Amino acid sequence: MSVSGLSFRPATPDDASFAARLMYNIACRDFDTLFTGLAAGLSPRDVVETFYRAPGGMFSWHNTEIALHDGLPAGIITAYSVASRSGSAAWLARAAAQLGARALVLLAWRGVIVARAVQRNTPGSWFIAFVGVDPTQQSLGIGSSLIERSIQKARRAGCSCVELDVDVDNPRAQALYERLGFHVVHTERQRTFSLVVESRRMTLQLHA
Repeated sequence: MSVSGLSFRPATPDDASFAARLMYNIACRDFDTLFTGLAAGLSPRDVVETFYRAPGGMFSWHNTEIALHDGLPAGIITAYSVASRSGSAAWLARAAAQLGARALVLLAWRGVIVARAVQRNTPGSWFIAFVGVDPTQQSLGIGSSLIERSIQKARRAGCSCVELDVDVDNPRAQALYERLGFHVVHTERQRTFSLVVESRRMTLQLHA
């Protein structure tokens, strides 16, 4: 999809405020439950920003691309090869430890680290963790363009498929992914701490 005035660049640590805001908006319900009180003086959004600045992991700027519309940040996508283990529990434990021992204990107690450790990804897949577009820039095709670019990266990386999760109460996002060729593989109900998350795993098969 061609969008007038749209360009892309790799994310940097300086994009932390913009990227963390979009990540938080995507999953604020989850983040509020899981990250509240994790470290003194840090809101759940602050925790997301801390994880974004980390050198690795599913939140990291290393795995993030920024979409610019008329030269200004308009959207993000965070994705990585599963073989890189960027979404493993190990990076989360390291990032949480930087916030202090209490944060690490709380995340373990709330089941977040365990949930990341047992997340089932197809071997050789490419996982899209976050796709977000600034509310003032939505419905312009920016999200579609970011996903299409990520699919091409997955092909160049030699991945067998692209995977992502979508909340069952977000039919608009699911419709977008279906237009791009994704299909629902299964629906999961996962309890983490006091939060029950119901999401659909969607997959796009890549062919040589």
